[in-house]
Amino acid sequence: MPRLILLPLALLAACGEEAGREEALVEGMHDLTDRSALAAHVGAYAVTAADCSTDNLYMDEMIEVTDVGFAYRGELLTLAEIIDDDSFRFTAPDGAAERVDFEAGNLVRWPDDRSARTVYLPCP
Repeated sequence: MPRLILLPLALLAACGEEAGREEALVEGMHDLTDRSALAAHVGAYAVTAADCSTDNLYMDEMIEVTDVGFAYRGELLTLAEIIDDDSFRFTAPDGAAERVDFEAGNLVRWPDDRSARTVYLPCP
């Protein structure tokens, strides 16, 4: 008879552990429902005017920002965190993270694996 009492208690404890894991996951996630801050910066940005031209095969330092992420050299990095109205963190398909800040109309890119930053000007 004690075994019958222990089984429901074990099931209840397992459910409590699972709920705790889900709560921890939700706490670690960032709210991305309001992407209007990023949408305010939608457009193309490049290091030089030549980079803005899609006809130029040699100058490819262009970033296209959307409200869900940004495209760079055929790769889409997705929005992972809205830090504030002008600062965002993105993740690449391989898991690499990058921070992008918008300062005075320019896009400033900070890949996590580099100490240097790159400044991109808005394309006309």
